[in-house]
Amino acid sequence: MEELFNRKYDIDEYNEDTYPWELLRRKSYGFIYIKNPNYMTDGDEREYLVRKPTPKERREIVINTVIECNGRTFKIHALAERLGVSDRTIQTILRQLQKDGLIEITPRHDKTGRQKRNAYKYIGPPCESYGTGLTLKVLYNTSEDVGFRDWAWKTHGFEHDQTWHNIYPLCRAKFERRIARKEYLEENGLPLIVPDDIKYIVLRYCYWKGEKIELYDESLFSQDRSIKFALEPLGRTETVNLFGIKLFVEIAGTKDYPQVTLIDANTNKQVTVFTWFDENIILGEYDIDENHSDQIFIIGDFTTR
Repeated sequence: MEELFNRKYDIDEYNEDTYPWELLRRKSYGFIYIKNPNYMTDGDEREYLVRKPTPKERREIVINTVIECNGRTFKIHALAERLGVSDRTIQTILRQLQKDGLIEITPRHDKTGRQKRNAYKYIGPPCESYGTGLTLKVLYNTSEDVGFRDWAWKTHGFEHDQTWHNIYPLCRAKFERRIARKEYLEENGLPLIVPDDIKYIVLRYCYWKGEKIELYDESLFSQDRSIKFALEPLGRTETVNLFGIKLFVEIAGTKDYPQVTLIDANTNKQVTVFTWFDENIILGEYDIDENHSDQIFIIGDFTTR
């Protein structure tokens, strides 16, 4: 147990500015490469900044492109290139938007009857911009931190091998993007809507009982222990027992903004509220005596699967 304890609290050094996008350099797959305006300035050696919209973000950008075109046509290939995906992906999105009753697609022909590019018109609920207002301009605006994903999974890999791993870098990368999105929405007077099709809340946790050790935010470790709850149906309460600590898990909020409240089952007091836009980290300590304690951390992670 002592060996496990030492490994658990042994912080591995990592470079938070290391983004191995150069190893990927994909022309598609949704990766967007933007020339870094601060390249070689103040030690910034990233020639390109990379953003990767989620499928829901990409769909919103396509809708707002249609709104901006206001019934006119546009080049599908050009939009596909700007979004780092194939022409077929954009065509699939447009057909689904038509099926959902959000856009109207009108075939166009020249005087000889030859088919030209289709015209697209937004016919959904009246709005200046759809959803959270994401557009190509916002996507490529490096001066505005909107909260698009800008890190690679390889940077923050997590091995499911039942040993202890430092997951602070991954948590920090994800939470910083979420908080940036919240600030963007609030500054523009937009509703707080999660930009992914979130379906689950996953409680990732680890536990230590013994001699007191000071926990820091950087000391987030996991042994691949987790409990997953579906977010639907909303308005229900689940019960979870983590190493003898009994918690009520209240799942509420809305589909676009789920909220999960943890309540201490013994005292019926609220412990915290997890939302997509917050850090969702709990570091708890319960004194056994002067020199020993129970220590636990819980991470609330909203996921699509």
